[in-house]
Amino acid sequence: MGKYFSDVVEQALENIYYCYDSKRASQAAEAVFQAAKNTGDPDAYYILSRCFSGTCYSWDFHPFTENRAAANAMLHEAITRGSAMAALGAMRLGMLTPALQEAMSFASLREAWEIVKEKADAGCLFCQYMIGNTYYFLDVMEIENISEKDFPSQIAWKDWMREQMKKSLPYFESAYQGGMGWGGRNLVNYYMFGEGDLVRPDKKTGLEWERTGADLGYPDWQYRYAVDLYYSNGQKEEGYQYALKAVEGGHLTAWVIIGDACWEGQLVPKDQKKAVECYEKAGKMSDYAKEQAGRAYFAGAEGVPQDYARAVQLMSDAYKLSDGKRCADGLGTCYLLGLGCEQDPQLGKMLLEKAEPSICRSYGLGMMYAEGIGVKEDIRRGVDLLKAAGEYPPAKEALKRYKKSLFGVWRRV
Repeated sequence: MGKYFSDVVEQALENIYYCYDSKRASQAAEAVFQAAKNTGDPDAYYILSRCFSGTCYSWDFHPFTENRAAANAMLHEAITRGSAMAALGAMRLGMLTPALQEAMSFASLREAWEIVKEKADAGCLFCQYMIGNTYYFLDVMEIENISEKDFPSQIAWKDWMREQMKKSLPYFESAYQGGMGWGGRNLVNYYMFGEGDLVRPDKKTGLEWERTGADLGYPDWQYRYAVDLYYSNGQKEEGYQYALKAVEGGHLTAWVIIGDACWEGQLVPKDQKKAVECYEKAGKMSDYAKEQAGRAYFAGAEGVPQDYARAVQLMSDAYKLSDGKRCADGLGTCYLLGLGCEQDPQLGKMLLEKAEPSICRSYGLGMMYAEGIGVKEDIRRGVDLLKAAGEYPPAKEALKRYKKSLFGVWRRV
């Protein structure tokens, strides 16, 4: 038996939450599945529920597939079988229904909290993170059955809430510095963003905690710190170095920073081909990386041949990942003209009209009106839009096809 839980659950915590190794995480998930199946270990069921709950409950690059139905079923089993962690986890998710609370083996939610807190105070990093969350998110109100009516004034009520949130910090700090990178998430958020009129932001301290995680070797914090240094603090060289450490640790999105450095050519020799390779390494979650690579294939770049089919694929991914905020102009132009995809003028028109102003949008709309694709032909309007695209090579080439007659009427050459 482990110090806080069964051996298999403690090993799972070590391999899933205290390290960033996908292979070890996968093996740990299989082990807790077998433990849940064969022994009915309630905490094994809870760890499984988190594995099925998506990237918000594990590292972004863990090999787990989100399955909400399975996650809910495992959480229910964990609670009814007696996992105190599961009770707190369900409360945090707003899933601890009266019926499920009635099915708990604990006399009260506070009893479950005290069990987890005892393990946290004894040194369990995962429990420290959970107890920190009960203070940070003010779940202690439900645990203690406390509300504003229990205080003589709103000032007293806010003072109490502020004090509870502050109590989260030692727990987060201990988990974070003890080997659990996750412990830094809400610790950094506490300082970076504050909380309404309860906690004032303290970005300097937040950045210091980011660096703490980066220097402890946590890839997620190396990436987050690199982003702040490279894009916000004007410390590109230092940010680039942390990004290199992050990708070495398996953080795929950090390739974006390396790609930008190669594209810009300030810190390293300019190499657009290598930049695109970096963007494509950034994985399936970065809409920015997919946009950058997609636009490079759309227009062509040094060492990157024009490839409309690949551009459409990447820009479509960027468009979906960003809820339509990225690449509507490039994607619309491709559908309008049938570049790398089956021509669909109406879809192209819809995307172009939705897109934010850009050179590519001006080019696409210019071609739409000048050629009368999906709209009534209006060469004059089309030419004005193509001119608005400035030095954009496709627009300059297209303008050669139109000429104003002696009577001031635009015609095709």
